[in-house]
Amino acid sequence: MAWRTVVVSNPAKLRVQNDQLVIQQQTAVNLPVEDISVLVLESPEVTLSSALLDRLAQHGVTLFACDRRHLPSLIATPFASHSRLAGIQRMQLDASIPFQKRCWQTIIKRKIANQARCLELLGNTTSKRVGTLVSHVLSGDSGNAESTAARVYFQAAFGLAFNRSEEDTLNHALNYGYAIMRGAVARGLTGHGFITSLGIHHRSELNQFNLADDFIEPLRPVVDLCAANMSLGGELTKSNREKLVALLHADVLVDGKCHAVHYAAELMAASFLAACREKDARLLKLPQLLPLKMHEYE
Repeated sequence: MAWRTVVVSNPAKLRVQNDQLVIQQQTAVNLPVEDISVLVLESPEVTLSSALLDRLAQHGVTLFACDRRHLPSLIATPFASHSRLAGIQRMQLDASIPFQKRCWQTIIKRKIANQARCLELLGNTTSKRVGTLVSHVLSGDSGNAESTAARVYFQAAFGLAFNRSEEDTLNHALNYGYAIMRGAVARGLTGHGFITSLGIHHRSELNQFNLADDFIEPLRPVVDLCAANMSLGGELTKSNREKLVALLHADVLVDGKCHAVHYAAELMAASFLAACREKDARLLKLPQLLPLKMHEYE
């Protein structure tokens, strides 16, 4: 199982040799491609070969490129990597609206429960108020409990003056972390054969990752918890960004077991496949928030 996240923050030439990623700077560093789950290119002065891109795709590596503010501006995931692609995509296309609504209800329940847990871990008593909203989530979240919870949650977590639309460092941290989570979720979904543009709730014609934006929801509080505990100045530093990327290896609870976030994203995608086959949203296995702790690999 791929487990390594690689961030390239300085100018470098990247190539592949003997199935090893070679990062050529003043000295060369070799890493087995099969160990890599995510490659983040932060420096604008990184060049890489097409042969390396092919090997990254063959091994299912998610590739991020970043803009001048170091925010992820591109996610590249392998195309058509599942052996039964046509059958799975036909099943996805045939999913009924009631089934999709029940899936969205399950996702939003988990998201709000994780938001309440996030506030609890931050020592905020508003957690109980947010937690009570879990039982208010209807099929398809027709009562918009997600929005009600968000209004309470963000101000409790980040202060009454917090505005999600502001261009400040805290929002940059959240956007950066969410983008990293989005890539991990997209990787899991494409690896299981799903069409990421075909969401169960998000349906924008301009969004290639509607389905990933559905399943990222329970993982957002992982980023929120990290950002709330982060020392932020006037800009998002390299140290801040490294902490946010490292969240892919933070523990979350799935089906009673601790897993790293990037593997939890794969389990989530696998459970969606099982749910689609059986037309039963109760088969979804969604991550539960835990205190921030890096996963210990055996």
